[in-house]
Amino acid sequence: MSGRNPYKKRIRIIVDILGDVLGRKNIDREKLIDIVKEVYERNKLEPLRGKAFPQDIYDKELASLYVIAKYGLGLDSDYPDHFNKLFSKEIMFEEALENLLEKRYSETKEILLKISKTESIDSNTIARMLRIIFTKIILGFEDEDVLIDILKKVKEAFPSEERTVRNYVRFYIAFKTAEEIARGNIRNKVMKEAYKQALSVRLGFEKVVPSDEYIKEIASKVFRVPQHILDKILTAKEKEQ
Repeated sequence: MSGRNPYKKRIRIIVDILGDVLGRKNIDREKLIDIVKEVYERNKLEPLRGKAFPQDIYDKELASLYVIAKYGLGLDSDYPDHFNKLFSKEIMFEEALENLLEKRYSETKEILLKISKTESIDSNTIARMLRIIFTKIILGFEDEDVLIDILKKVKEAFPSEERTVRNYVRFYIAFKTAEEIARGNIRNKVMKEAYKQALSVRLGFEKVVPSDEYIKEIASKVFRVPQHILDKILTAKEKEQ
């Protein structure tokens, strides 16, 4: 599906931020987070998110800047020292993903243990690793098939985190459904239901389907879809499956 590009404004704003900060030696990661927060709020732009708005959401949102800087602009080559300093977490999360794809699970765990604030590999750490591949997919730098492979391997490497994987799948389906609504590709309840059910099957999680309330939160907050359009497509109250 194509339709309108709901990321056009986001990409433009991120490119502007990157152009402003990557040449400045006095910018560290914490300062960059503050800049992103200020610019996003000024432009009425939400971080990429689900229902929750966690305290560290702008730290997580640096994944978007990382992906565009590296895969869209090649700034990791132009400003290697500064890039590595600003995006140290994202570099490690992507390294963990690369090891995971190669089934080097012990190396994946070693990397994630270095990043984790709790000195254990918890649900937040797994979700942040998955955020890298999620961001690459939605911004057009990776194929969804890679996510399917990664989800299988996370379940293999971290069997105790199956709930985290299922929650992330629910988030991904909700986000992609909201995106297709924003693009104008989903225009009624039948199309919406068919899309989210088909995507859950494609990902290999047939029974993990987000509620319309979840989709509505993302569509209205992240994509700014008008209420009258959402009313045509989404059911007001519906429990998660």
